[in-house]
Amino acid sequence: MTEKPKRILIASGGTGGHFYPGLALANELRKKGGWEILFLVKKDDLAVGTLADRDYPYAETDMISLPRSADPGAHAAFLWKLLMSVSLCLKILKDFKPVLVFGAGSYVSFPAVLAAALRGLPSMIHESNAKFGLANRLCARFASKTALGLPIGNNPFKAKSELTGTPIRDSFAASPDRGAMMKKFGFKDGAPVMLIFGGSQGAKRINRAAINAVKKLNEKNIAFQAVHVTGKKDNEEVHALYSRLGLEKAPFLRVLDYYEDINELYAVCDLAFCRSGAGTVAELLQLKKPAVLIPFPSSAGGHQLWNAKSLSGAGAAVLLEESPAFEERFLETAEALLKAPAALTEMKNNFSRLDLPDPMRAAANIAAAIEKLLSRQ
Repeated sequence: MTEKPKRILIASGGTGGHFYPGLALANELRKKGGWEILFLVKKDDLAVGTLADRDYPYAETDMISLPRSADPGAHAAFLWKLLMSVSLCLKILKDFKPVLVFGAGSYVSFPAVLAAALRGLPSMIHESNAKFGLANRLCARFASKTALGLPIGNNPFKAKSELTGTPIRDSFAASPDRGAMMKKFGFKDGAPVMLIFGGSQGAKRINRAAINAVKKLNEKNIAFQAVHVTGKKDNEEVHALYSRLGLEKAPFLRVLDYYEDINELYAVCDLAFCRSGAGTVAELLQLKKPAVLIPFPSSAGGHQLWNAKSLSGAGAAVLLEESPAFEERFLETAEALLKAPAALTEMKNNFSRLDLPDPMRAAANIAAAIEKLLSRQ
């Protein structure tokens, strides 16, 4: 007799960082077999297209994030949306009958995890950062288990936490051939390659600092090559500034607005200058890439700073905050590391000191933790 499939509700989305862990878990459970999966996402979430493409059913909620101001109207709106979302989740739990609810960390997770607690169903959340976000701090009070992407200091939920790692795309399982990628980008052996990217948020200061560094390093005749990913918003301005400096067509520089397969960029990279979002940190962990991490100053709860410290504390990265002297420090750091290949080698070797889960195994680790949790019910 065929065993009846288990059902899971995955509350995910809001941002890519809060969507991908849920999607990776769904892919892992689908691969294992014996599971039926339903996603809960925010109404009109960009993730809806991805779910439809991969044939995952989903429900939508009109939940909003918890206001960070003292505005009574905003708090009243939040409570109303929460009430409506919890009611929706209770109905989903009644109709779909999942054995577990999984929350991937965004505010979409909270009504689902709360509804599970009200129904006496087990639940698990995933926190990909080195500090709990607001939604997960609320969720963790009601969740049966907490899966962590990075160690969290002074974790108030330590007794029910397990370090699983943060899932990254399957394409990172194998790196493209460096020689082929160097040829593709027109780079030559013998000079280290910097990869500079600021992500979708707040890249303007990084772009300005990068332009200044490229100019000054070139004037000092320091051997280097660089890929500068500007982001679509600032691309035209960055191209204009490089052009004004006579560098836009320099053989050692590639300026891109966006690049779909960042794994190809990592393949040529000897040193990355980037933000410290959880996904980027997991990619650096997988590839053991030395990096100068520049936390997004306005990241919720300062979580990017804590993520950066998790690598810099082990000597696998350098922490560079956006201080008033940011441009000067960016240049100084780049110059010091480019002139010291032994330091880059040491940073790469220091990843082994972290003793963190393999990101390529993270989805399987989360799935195993779910099975273990259910076996105890």
